[in-house]
Amino acid sequence: MNLFARIQKRRAIKSYINNLGRDLAKRYGKSKTYTPSQVVTTVHDRGYNWQHICYAHALYVTPKQFDRWHEEQGESCDYASMREEIAQSHFGGSVEALSSSSFGSAADSAADIGDFGGGFGSD
Repeated sequence: MNLFARIQKRRAIKSYINNLGRDLAKRYGKSKTYTPSQVVTTVHDRGYNWQHICYAHALYVTPKQFDRWHEEQGESCDYASMREEIAQSHFGGSVEALSSSSFGSAADSAADIGDFGGGFGSD
């Protein structure tokens, strides 16, 4: 992956972390996870980078939903490795910080975990 593509991906993930959780909560109410279709709709309607939607799903849907959605799309994405990548690039390698945060409100979570605004279930 070239430098420009890596920068675009990093920015997309950062926008999912900083803003998408808040947008999902506004649209669907506060939740630890959302459905893949809720994530897709919000990413599309709010103009987020679609190219890296797998990372939005890794942040906001359950592992089972993640696998089912990507299988239906004919894609091969790995939930655990994507979450590890997100933890490495945006949380100083702390998968625990990524996994243990509860959604609550995006504004409340951001104070506890930098600019992070999402929460994740482990089911």
